[in-house]
Amino acid sequence: MNRMGGRRRIAAVLATLAVTALLAGCSQMQNPTYDVGDAGCTGASDETVRAIQEKLDAPGKLRNGKQIVRGDETFVSAELHLDSDDRHDEGDILTWVTPDVDSSEFFSVDVNAREDTSWPPADVDVRAEGARESRACTGLNVGKTKAQLQCEQDEASGEVQLPGGRECDDL
Repeated sequence: MNRMGGRRRIAAVLATLAVTALLAGCSQMQNPTYDVGDAGCTGASDETVRAIQEKLDAPGKLRNGKQIVRGDETFVSAELHLDSDDRHDEGDILTWVTPDVDSSEFFSVDVNAREDTSWPPADVDVRAEGARESRACTGLNVGKTKAQLQCEQDEASGEVQLPGGRECDDL
């Protein structure tokens, strides 16, 4: 019986498991989830999102912008909704940092922001406190339209009833 063949199979299985674990960890770095209950997330203003979008190189729009203040910096994340996407397709989350959201001076925190906009690179990356949380806040609404989000808020407060069996997901 060939003992080397068995060892090679075991080594191959272990290598496969290690690569799978590594890839799973990498996907969590892309769009990690966090308990954002006390994170201090607020909606990024339309003016802030428009200012960032002015340097968008990809054919699409930014939506679902959220921001979080940490120290002297504000982290802003938004979903990139490509023109070719259906309205409920989930886009990539892009993140920027700025010393002042009213200054229109932003810096690209993550690889997506660096590749899809012409804002200069930041001195920090997605591991920075504030960056992760703003991404997680945006992640709660990825794939949702403004009308859908408004409908969900109204529905939660009991202020809306959609006709004909329609649901907020239809908007």
